[in-house]
Amino acid sequence: MNKAVVIGSGIGGLTSAILLAQRGWKVTVLEQHYRPGGCLHRFFRQGLGFDTGFHYVGSAGPDESFGRIMRHLGVYDRVQWRPMDAAGFDVLRFPEFEISVPRGLTAWQQRLEEAFPSEVKGIRAYVQLHREAVSAYGLYNLDLGISSLDVIRWEEMPLTTVLSELFSDERLRAVIAGHGAPLYGVPPSEAPFGVHAVVTDHFLGGGWRIAGGGDRLAKALCSRLRELGGEILLRAEVDRIQVADGVATGVILKDGREFSASLVVANNHPKRVAEMLPAGSLRPIYRERLAEMSPGRSHFGVYFRIRGDLAVCEGRNLFRYSTWDVEAAERGGDLGEVPFYFLTAPDPGIALAIVASNWEQWSSHHVEVPSLRSGEGPAREEGYRRQKEVMIRAIVDTLRREHPTVEWELLDASTPVTAAHYLRTPNGASYGHYHTVGQMGRYRIPSAVRVRQLVQVGQSVAFPGICGAAMSAYSGLGGVLGLETLVQELRAL
Repeated sequence: MNKAVVIGSGIGGLTSAILLAQRGWKVTVLEQHYRPGGCLHRFFRQGLGFDTGFHYVGSAGPDESFGRIMRHLGVYDRVQWRPMDAAGFDVLRFPEFEISVPRGLTAWQQRLEEAFPSEVKGIRAYVQLHREAVSAYGLYNLDLGISSLDVIRWEEMPLTTVLSELFSDERLRAVIAGHGAPLYGVPPSEAPFGVHAVVTDHFLGGGWRIAGGGDRLAKALCSRLRELGGEILLRAEVDRIQVADGVATGVILKDGREFSASLVVANNHPKRVAEMLPAGSLRPIYRERLAEMSPGRSHFGVYFRIRGDLAVCEGRNLFRYSTWDVEAAERGGDLGEVPFYFLTAPDPGIALAIVASNWEQWSSHHVEVPSLRSGEGPAREEGYRRQKEVMIRAIVDTLRREHPTVEWELLDASTPVTAAHYLRTPNGASYGHYHTVGQMGRYRIPSAVRVRQLVQVGQSVAFPGICGAAMSAYSGLGGVLGLETLVQELRAL
C-alpha cells in the first residue's frame, strides 16, 4: 500500500489527505497544534466559539465551485450551510457612503451602475475584464484546455492600473478595491488583477456561513478521513523532511519520532518547507527566491459577547473604512489607529472584528514555543501586553462609538504573534504568501520542487482563502493522481 504523510491539517492538507485516501493510500496527517483544521479551527471563551480564520466562504451551493469540491470529498452533507443575504452579503461603508455587494456579478454590475451612473461605460468594461481574467484560471473553471500561461498576463497587471484606466471617480475605484483587498490581503497598487478577479468572483457566487463555523467543517473532513482509514496525529510538529537521492522518504518530528512515506505533502508556507529540507536538496536559485519573497500581511482580531441590535451583520459582513484611501487602510495604521475593520456576527450573541496590522510592530515579541497544551499559550512580556491593550482599546472605542446600541463585552484578542505561534506561519501571515504582482504570475511558487515525491499545497501555491487552499490540493496532487481524472470527477457531480 502506498503511504503518504501530510504535514499540517489546514484545509489544503485535509483535502489532500482525503483525495489520497479515497484512492487507497495509507495517509497520516501530522498537526503541531492541539486542534486540527489550521485556519478552520475555533477557540472557545466562556462557552462561546470564535473562528480564527474562517468567517465565510463563497460559491458553496452544491453545484458551485467550493460546494462541488466538498461533495467530491464526501463532506458536503455533513455540515449545515447557511446562505447569507443574497441582496447584499458584504456591506462596504465609507465616509458618508454605503453600498452592499449582492450575489452575482451581473447584480453587482447593476448596483455599481446605479450608484455611479456617470461611470457606466467603465463599469461594463471592468466586468468584461473580470470575466476574461477569471476564464484564464483553468482549474477554477474545471477546464484543463486553458493554457496556464494565460494566467501570467492577468497576474502581472496591477489592479490600480485597471481601475485608473477605466474610472475617473476615485470613490468607485475605492469601492472595487475595498471589497477585494481584505479578501486577499494585498493593497490595490500591488494586487494582481487576476487574483482580485478570481477571489472576488468566488465570493460573488454568494456568501455562505457554516453552523458551528470552520471548526465544524474541519471535524467533518477529519471524520471523513478516518472513515477512509487515515489518521490524524496532534501535537506532532515536523522538524525535518527526509530526502534520499533527491526523493522525499518521510519526516522526523521534533520529539524524534519518524514516519516513512512514499509521498510527503506539505501544507505549510514554502519558507517553512525549505527550512525542513536538507541543505542542497533545493536549487540555490529557488532558495534565493524564497529568501527574497515577502510573507503575506497579518491581522489583529478582537472577540466579543454582544447584546443589542447589530442589524448590519445579520446575514452580512461589514467592511468599514474611515477613509477613501484603501491603499493606506490595507497597509494598516499606526498602533492605536483603526482605518479599516471587518466586522462579522456569525452566531447569536457573538461578534468579531479584524483589522490589518503590521508584523514589524509585533516581531520583537515573537518567541516560538515548541509544544502547545489545550487552552494555554506562551507567557508574554509586559511590553507585548501593553501594546496589545492599546489596539484593543482603539478598536473597542471605535465599535462603541459607531454601534452605540450594542453592548460589547470583550472576551479575547489576537495579534500577528498569536497567528505565528498557533499556525507557524512566517510573520503571522493570514494568507500565507504575499500574493502581489511581483510574487505571482511567472514568479508564482510551484507545487512541485526539485525534491521528488514532495508536494506543496495551501494558499501560498494557489490563490488566497479557503477555496484556493482546497483547490491547491487538486493541482498539487494532479501529477500523482491524475489531474484530468480529478477534474472529470468534479465535472461529473
